[in-house]
Amino acid sequence: MKMKIDTKEKLEEALSKVGIVGEWIKPDEYGFSRLYKFNVCGTEVIIEWYCNYSEITIGSARMWFTHINTYSGYPNSGKWIEFTFNGEKPLHLKVKK
Repeated sequence: MKMKIDTKEKLEEALSKVGIVGEWIKPDEYGFSRLYKFNVCGTEVIIEWYCNYSEITIGSARMWFTHINTYSGYPNSGKWIEFTFNGEKPLHLKVKK
């Protein structure tokens, strides 16, 4: 299922569909946070959320995305999730072996 990530709730919902549960980190003085941190397959992942696009950071690699596809057709074994910018240039992230 491809989902446009234009709210924080949609981000959490899309990730939870593949069993990812994280936490909002580094809130400002009003309790608002744009940074969502989680771990998959032993790797820390941080998403910086904005309503028009977000940025996923894995180690020193970064990529902007607008959509999350929870059904990835990536041809390797395991369970994958796909991040895309307007449906193009996918990043496949393995979430389960």
